[in-house]
Amino acid sequence: MKKLYLVLVIVVMLVFIFNYLNSSFYRNGNDEESIIKTIKSLDLFENSSIEIIDIKDVGDERLVAFLSNNNPAYSHFEKDKSGNYGWKSAEKRGGALSHFLIPLSKDMDDGYTNLIFLTITTKDNKISKMELGANEHIFVKEFKLNKNSAIWTELPKEKEITFKYKYYNMDGKLIKDN
Repeated sequence: MKKLYLVLVIVVMLVFIFNYLNSSFYRNGNDEESIIKTIKSLDLFENSSIEIIDIKDVGDERLVAFLSNNNPAYSHFEKDKSGNYGWKSAEKRGGALSHFLIPLSKDMDDGYTNLIFLTITTKDNKISKMELGANEHIFVKEFKLNKNSAIWTELPKEKEITFKYKYYNMDGKLIKDN
C-alpha cells in the first residue's frame, strides 16, 4: 500500500511539474522560438507561416513585428513576476504597408498612456518615405524597398492625437496625402 501511495504522489508531482514547465516555457515571448510557438498557438495565426521582422523591448514589455502569410502583424508580450514574457495581444492586417497603434501598459505619471506607432512594410511595398503627422509633431520615416521592415515611432504623450500621412515614392514624388 505504501508503494502505491508513493507512486501516486510521484505521478501527481510529475504532472504538476510538466504542466508548470509547459505553461511557463511554451506560451511566452522569452526568445524567438517560443515567440513563434506562442503566435502559432493563437487562433488568429493558426496554420500560418510566421516571419519575425523585429523585436523591440520597452521596459517590461516586448513588441514583436512579424509577417503572417506575408501579411503585417504584431504581438505584444508583458514580463511577469517570474521574468517570463506572457502573451498579451496580437493583430494583423493586409497590404504591403500597414500601421498599428500599440498602447503600452505603463501610464506616465501624468496619466497619459505611452503609445507606439508601428509601421510594417513587406518586400512588395512601393512607398519609400512617409511623413507622419501626430498633432503638431512631424515624424519622417524612410522605408527600404524590396525588403520586409518594421519602423517604430514613439508618439508624444497627449490626451488626443490626430494623424495625417504623406507617402512618397522612391523619386520623392508625393503619392498620397490624407
